[in-house]
Amino acid sequence: MCENEWRAEYCPEYGLAYCECPFEIVTCPGAWECDDVQNITEDVLAYYDTDLNDSINPADAIDDEHYGVMIEYCDTNNDGSIDSCEIHTCVLLVENNWRDENCPGYGYLVCDCPYSPPPCEGAWNCDDIIFIT
Repeated sequence: MCENEWRAEYCPEYGLAYCECPFEIVTCPGAWECDDVQNITEDVLAYYDTDLNDSINPADAIDDEHYGVMIEYCDTNNDGSIDSCEIHTCVLLVENNWRDENCPGYGYLVCDCPYSPPPCEGAWNCDDIIFIT
């Protein structure tokens, strides 16, 4: 992803761009939709984010084993904290792995992260990316 590489270098505090795919994706029975991913993300935060800072980190009341697994699979920027967009991305990964096994050929679910910070100057937004593609 060219845009996310640019953001990582020039605007690391703004996070990565997460955009919905503008093309219709047919889903199979039992597959989650973007609303499901958002609800699961909020459930995970409600359970593990005990200090209510919209991220999961060692300051939360989470046991080391669960924290270690979440860091391994969900901490995409390797900062030791899992923010709401990283959880959202992790839930999407779980869904798309499920689709690989249960719905091959139906395509992946792609959802915007509803928790994204405002973009930094020069960064593309999802509309820019759709226009370019």
